[in-house]
Amino acid sequence: MFELKNHQTNGFIEVTAGLTTFFSMVYVLAANPIILAGAGLPVGPVFTATVLGTMAATLIMALYANLPFAVAPGMGLNAFFVVMVTQLHYSVAQSLTAVLISGLIFVFLSLSPLRQKVLDEIPVCLQYAVGGGIGLMIAYIGLLNSGVVVFDRVPGIGNLGSGSPLLAICGLLVTGVLLALKFRFAVLAGILIATVIGLPLGVTETKPLQGGFLSLPPNLEDLFFNFDFSVIGSLDFWSVIIALLMMEIVDGMAGFLGLFSIMGRDRTYRHKLGRAFVADSLGVVAGSVLGLSPNTTYGESGTGVAAGGRTGLTALTVVFGFGLALFMSPLFLMVPSAAVAPALVVVGLLMLYPTVTKIDYHDVTDSFPAFVVIVTIALTWHISDSLALGWLAYMLMKTVSGRIRELTLTVWLIGIIFSFKIFY
Repeated sequence: MFELKNHQTNGFIEVTAGLTTFFSMVYVLAANPIILAGAGLPVGPVFTATVLGTMAATLIMALYANLPFAVAPGMGLNAFFVVMVTQLHYSVAQSLTAVLISGLIFVFLSLSPLRQKVLDEIPVCLQYAVGGGIGLMIAYIGLLNSGVVVFDRVPGIGNLGSGSPLLAICGLLVTGVLLALKFRFAVLAGILIATVIGLPLGVTETKPLQGGFLSLPPNLEDLFFNFDFSVIGSLDFWSVIIALLMMEIVDGMAGFLGLFSIMGRDRTYRHKLGRAFVADSLGVVAGSVLGLSPNTTYGESGTGVAAGGRTGLTALTVVFGFGLALFMSPLFLMVPSAAVAPALVVVGLLMLYPTVTKIDYHDVTDSFPAFVVIVTIALTWHISDSLALGWLAYMLMKTVSGRIRELTLTVWLIGIIFSFKIFY
């Protein structure tokens, strides 16, 4: 089913890569319910919906696209959902309806011939830049979440002598040593070893296990199929749908370009990318039915790709991981963020090198826009906005340098969309 031999991999590598991805993104189980609580959604049911929505969307990616990517509620997208409820004053049901409709339109576009034309004409320099920028972003997130880096008006170094920062440093050294020894599963091993080291340091808490390893998931009844189509005739409502659709497409495109640049492009690259978009769009629809803000492919999938994951078996392993988390959340939530930080830092390196080295730095009309994308992703964490800025810079530099013929109709159309996204 997964054609492991054709992808030069095996079951052990794929499963290990899937576990690596799972532990790198398991934080979504804590973060997403907290964020959506800002829109008045109950934390318990959102936890259940997050697990089931991630499983459904990632399963589609595994079985339909045969790719090692995990799909879960997007952090920026869930924040926009909260804005819809709290500032734009749409009810939760109406907001979920907007997610559903945007997802259905996304599915239609993903299945249309227009999709392939767009994908074929994306500037290569920007594709590699997104991968490098995501690598730096992931590394910085790991350092920040563990306290190695602190931010109080300006970035600084945290107290490295105790607590989470010390654990992150220990885990990073262990992972680095394993990489130097060419241990293929260094990233996953680093997470597990750091979790154990965290016990005597008091960072890895056993409190979640006091009630046992098992717990029943909260009821999903209040969120499931919670739609309200009463505002479908409103132009303002459709403007929200378009905004959601743009975010879904751009986030998906940016994430895929980065992940595929790490995997390397084989002869089936375009076909795989097309299927990835279809899977991503179906994930949005599945999530809306469960009561979630839009799903998107996670950049943390790069951890599994860096560990050798190349097929849907990696994604299927992530699905099983979240399935266990549904009933064993105390055990999985015991892994501290500081133990995951070394994996994110190492993955940042593994994502950065094979992408930024392929940019043609002798051609400033390619290298400057690429640099804009890399820097803005690393510093702002807004992948889609960063890609938009780099895209417009690419168009401007090609135009003023007399190379306007290199700009295809697709590049112009996407540039117009990005212009509206940034300036309006």
